[in-house]
Amino acid sequence: MTVDESEVIERVEALPDRYAGRVRPNDLYAMRAMADGGEWQELVDVLVGSLSLTRAAVTASERDELRSLLAAMNMPEDPLGGLNVEG
Repeated sequence: MTVDESEVIERVEALPDRYAGRVRPNDLYAMRAMADGGEWQELVDVLVGSLSLTRAAVTASERDELRSLLAAMNMPEDPLGGLNVEG
């Protein structure tokens, strides 16, 4: 990670609860396990994949936050193209 790692971790740790009602239950369980295990990149990958698969609505602001997290972790931003961005 290239930015303040503790800030990125704090932001990623909050994602499972923030998106709990919009991801599949098995993905939520996996995301919480990943947070407990410090698997930050995997957690974001599962979140974006689940949101894309279910076509759950995300705001432009939420998409932008996910983009900044992906960038901070040197992960590709291409998967964000599958998100159902509203508003």
